[in-house]
Amino acid sequence: VHVYIGEEAIATGVCFNLLKTDRIVSHHRGHGHCIAKGADINRMMAEVFGKRTGYCKGKGGSMHIADFSVGMLGANGVVAAGIPIAVGAAHAVKVRGGKEIVACFFGDGAINRGPFMEGLNWARVHRLPILFVCEDNRWSATTATDAMTAGEGALARAKSLDIAGVQVEDGNDVFAVDAAARELIAKVRAGDGPQLLHAITYRVKGHVSVDPAAYRDQGEVAKALES
Repeated sequence: VHVYIGEEAIATGVCFNLLKTDRIVSHHRGHGHCIAKGADINRMMAEVFGKRTGYCKGKGGSMHIADFSVGMLGANGVVAAGIPIAVGAAHAVKVRGGKEIVACFFGDGAINRGPFMEGLNWARVHRLPILFVCEDNRWSATTATDAMTAGEGALARAKSLDIAGVQVEDGNDVFAVDAAARELIAKVRAGDGPQLLHAITYRVKGHVSVDPAAYRDQGEVAKALES
C-alpha cells in the first residue's frame, strides 16, 4: 500500500472546489483523493484488503480504485499513466460540449516521463478543461527528485507549453491549496484551457507501507513532521 500520509491537504484543497460531476484521475498514492472526492470509505478499504465487497471486487487492490458515480475515474500504479487518461477524459468533455472539468493528480516523479509533456501539449493545443496537480513530495520512490530532475521542474515545463500555473510552497497548508485551486479551477471553467498547480509537500512514510526509508536522513523526516 502506498500511503498518502502527509499529503492530505492537497487532495482536500483541490477537491473542495470540484463538483460531484467533475472528474479526477489519481495515481498509486490515491486513497486521499478517493476520500476527498466523496468515495465510500468502507468500499475503498475493502478494496485495499482485497475483499469482494470492495470497489473493484478486490481485484484492483490499493492502486486501482475507481468510483464513476462521484467522478473518480481511477488510480493507476504506473507512474504518469493517469495523465493521458485524464487528458482523454477532458477531451471527451469538450467533444460532448459538457461543463465538467477534470483534475489530474500526479507525483513529481511523473514529470520526467513522456506522458507528462505529451499530455500537457495535447491539453494546451486543444484548450481542454483540465487542472494538472503535481503533488511534489520530493521523493521519487527511493531517489530524491532533485537528483534526477533537470531545470526548474513542473511549473517551468508547463509554462514552456504556454500553460499557466501556480506554485504553493507549503502544500500542507490546506487554505493555501484551496485558494490556489479555486483560482485555477475558475480559469478552467471559464474556458481558459489547462492550468497547473504545483504543491510542495513531503512524503513522511516510505515509498510503500513496508519501506523503512533507510535511504534518507531521519532528521529530514522529523523536520517535516513538525511543520
